[in-house]
Amino acid sequence: MDTTYLIELRLGRTKWRIKQQIASIAARFHLHEHIEQHPHVTIFGPLILNPDTSEEQLLNITGTIAARYHPVSFMLDGWEKREGMHGSVIAIAVRPSDKLLLLTREIAEALLPICSSLNAWDPYPDKKWFHVTVANYLNPVIADTVFHHLSGNTAPHASRYTRWRNGLHRWFLKMSHKRTDFSPPLLDETGLRLTIMKNEEILAEYDFFKKEWLFQGHDHYGESWQTTLRAHRTESGFEHSIPLPQNENDTFVISDLHLGHANIIRYCSRPFSGSDVGEMDAVLIRNWNLAVGPGSRVFFIGDLRYGKGAPPASHYLEQLKGDITFISGNHDDDTMAGGRSMVIEHDGFRFLLVHDPADAPSGFDGWILHGHHHNNDLRRYPFVNPANRHINVSAEVLGYVPVSLREICSCIRNLESSGNDQPISLRYPHP
Repeated sequence: MDTTYLIELRLGRTKWRIKQQIASIAARFHLHEHIEQHPHVTIFGPLILNPDTSEEQLLNITGTIAARYHPVSFMLDGWEKREGMHGSVIAIAVRPSDKLLLLTREIAEALLPICSSLNAWDPYPDKKWFHVTVANYLNPVIADTVFHHLSGNTAPHASRYTRWRNGLHRWFLKMSHKRTDFSPPLLDETGLRLTIMKNEEILAEYDFFKKEWLFQGHDHYGESWQTTLRAHRTESGFEHSIPLPQNENDTFVISDLHLGHANIIRYCSRPFSGSDVGEMDAVLIRNWNLAVGPGSRVFFIGDLRYGKGAPPASHYLEQLKGDITFISGNHDDDTMAGGRSMVIEHDGFRFLLVHDPADAPSGFDGWILHGHHHNNDLRRYPFVNPANRHINVSAEVLGYVPVSLREICSCIRNLESSGNDQPISLRYPHP
């Protein structure tokens, strides 16, 4: 058989989380032989090189294009189902950035003359379907059933399906012993390396920071990946090294640092290596101290540290600047002296500070500042949700840096003056 190549962006920060969700879907609907083992966004291919084209030429051409780019951002945004060349496909939709669209177009234009693409859409990069495959090669009836369940519909419309198909749907539900919430994902992601697959193995990865091909060190646990993550954090504003601009009257808020909690790195797609929780702690503490002045007031809205191996709260408190007022979270112990909620006023706005927004009293006529949900449900709990006046100040949503109430009030005023009622998913820029 001819050697096939595939050019892709593999998931980085969200890799573990998406793989867990795909595995849950496979278990729920008995799709193990159909699932994608290595979640990725296809850029070009599969392809077969022309007889007069070498593997080295493929690397040189692709690397020359990649060298003009820095990391490529995109959003994972909900479930999709389409008909592929070999059956139905269920996938996570990808909302591409302009940079991803341009990278895809340039690679297509450069590679089409030197290869035979096995993807019918490669000659039309502007019409490309960007997605992360969940399961493929599916029977259309099974795909419809799974997709309708993922979409929150317990049964397809009766007029479109025969009794046998509805019976199959009921069988799926019967075979599943517990209901699982498969909320459509909404996560920001960044392609840090461009991967070329050779058959089923990684041939090489182009690191957008190092500007070179890597022929080893492709796993997400070694020092090479750590170095790439550090560069990503610095460029994205997730890790700071110099003091941030301050106003002497600034008051800050943040929640859910989860210091000492190694698993939070995977659960919430934090840009750190899961093997080094100490590095995460050091970055979060440094970010705090570079944003907050010694006399600044800080409202911390719950869950400072967590985990059996995590140092006590006092270990972290003695390292954090500012006059800190605590609102208790569900993972805080008795050493964290703080109430369950409080109301404050700032710059003409009333705020209720509470860790879990479900604990907020109904009828509160101000804005609710909360944490608890991290970046696990950005559709209902984005950074700013004007519809219900909720503001999520979980560390992941803020970009791992405390946010000033001055900035929050300015954001609210801009929304109110413009009449814009669209939620703001994240504090930091995203596609």
